[in-house]
Amino acid sequence: MPLFIFFSLIGSSSSFAEYNSLKLGQGAGGFLIINHLYERLNKSVCSYAINRSYSYDEALDEVFLYLNTNDKKAFKDFLDSRKFKNDLVENSLIINEFLLNGKKDGLDEKTLCGMLISFASISYEKAQNQWDYAKEHYSK
Repeated sequence: MPLFIFFSLIGSSSSFAEYNSLKLGQGAGGFLIINHLYERLNKSVCSYAINRSYSYDEALDEVFLYLNTNDKKAFKDFLDSRKFKNDLVENSLIINEFLLNGKKDGLDEKTLCGMLISFASISYEKAQNQWDYAKEHYSK
C-alpha cells in the first residue's frame, strides 16, 4: 500500500464518527433498561450480591448529555411511551418471576440470586459496551 494512501486513511478515520440519533438512541435504550434492572435488583432480596449501586436517573442524565437539542424531545417522548414503560415494568416482573419459579423448582434464594446477578452482569456488560460504542461513534 502506498504511504500516502495509508496516511489518508488514518487522517480520515475521524470522519467515520458522526451524529446518528437512531444508533445513539438504540445504545441508550439498552443502557437505560439494564440500569433500571440493576436498580430493581438493588431493591430486591438479591441486593446483598451486588457490589455497587446503579441509578436509572444517573444513566438517564448521562444519555441526555450526548443528545442534540432536537433529539432530547424525541427521546423524552420515547421514554414516556407505553412500550418503554412496559419494558421497565418487565424488569421487576422478571426478577420476581425468576425467584418464584426457581423456588418452585427447589432452588434456594442464594443460588437464584447468584444466577440472576450472573445473567444481569453479562447483560450489563453488553449494554455498557454498546452504549460506549454509540457515544464514541454516533454522538459527534
